[in-house]
Amino acid sequence: MKCIYCNKEKEKELFNIEHVLPRMLGTFQENLTIKGHVCKNCNSVIFSSLESRFKEDSEEGIFWQMYNLNDTYQVRIREEFTKTSFMAGLGDDFFNDIFPFFKYKDGEHCIKFVDQIKIKNYCKDGYLILLIDNLKKIRGSSRFKKLIQNLEGTKNKDVSIFVGGQNDKDRSKLDEATSLLKELGIDYKEKKGKFTGLEGIEGKEFRISVNQNIGSYVARFLAKISFNYFSYCAFQSEMGHILFHDNFFSIKDYILGKKDLPTKEVVISIQQEPIIYDEKIARKRLVGHTIVFYKFNGEILSQISFLGKKIYTVNLGKIPEELNKDNFGCGHFFYPFNQKFSGMSQNPNKWNNGVQEGFGLFKSY
Repeated sequence: MKCIYCNKEKEKELFNIEHVLPRMLGTFQENLTIKGHVCKNCNSVIFSSLESRFKEDSEEGIFWQMYNLNDTYQVRIREEFTKTSFMAGLGDDFFNDIFPFFKYKDGEHCIKFVDQIKIKNYCKDGYLILLIDNLKKIRGSSRFKKLIQNLEGTKNKDVSIFVGGQNDKDRSKLDEATSLLKELGIDYKEKKGKFTGLEGIEGKEFRISVNQNIGSYVARFLAKISFNYFSYCAFQSEMGHILFHDNFFSIKDYILGKKDLPTKEVVISIQQEPIIYDEKIARKRLVGHTIVFYKFNGEILSQISFLGKKIYTVNLGKIPEELNKDNFGCGHFFYPFNQKFSGMSQNPNKWNNGVQEGFGLFKSY
């Protein structure tokens, strides 16, 4: 068996399942996986690190954590390449440190307040958000013990608590949070506190500002997802052998961190113009993930977008001659809120006809 990324032959037990879209970006009714073609070292060691960096230090990763569909107990923000700021609309800058969360309700995506503990100086300039209700569920577990180790040395001045209450005298949740911090080894002492009504927070004007520079980790992650999708389509077309073509060595070495390339040679453009026909007509982005690939000027380009945000165009390399067909390409839209995905076509005769496009290297995409 041979890994499609490192090109090394290994024993069968040294391979595992690679998700085309990592589970941190949603789980789907028919999860797309590449089985037996990605070795454990590439998958578990290299790719896991890329996924963590993308989640913690990209606009899309941060917004994804705001939905918390995985129901985790913590949010991690690095603030190395991506800077965030919030205006809570609660009438006092004191509350602008609240980390906002989204919920999907009746077809709308709106803000919700979650009881939380904010700890600054994660990875130097970033911060951790601990979700109090979920944190209580892991008390005594190995994850709780690991969190204690990670928070060792945390200073009181770097800790803030934001919890709901019936009135300014109701300190029950605040006391509960303080007790949790002590269990985590932090002797928290309140220096300043304020109370404001949270009624109607979903209707408040909550402004979120994100300023992002594309770092190499994010570019490698985007390239990895693009090549994953291309690989899945190749296997669906029984053309897996094409993944070992010399034309793809450069992008694979870049994804694995073996080769350094200028970011602009990999992510060749970033735009807002949507890919999907329905988005163009409605002039509104869909809050889901879009992945396509196609040939252009003798190269394979992939366009990828998460949560209806920026469109990244990734160069996967020169197209091998046997793939240089007129109908080369494929595209799908993934909607994490109902765990479904559907195929797309650029053939106008197929728009809105209910036909589900399948996966493949040769489609009328």
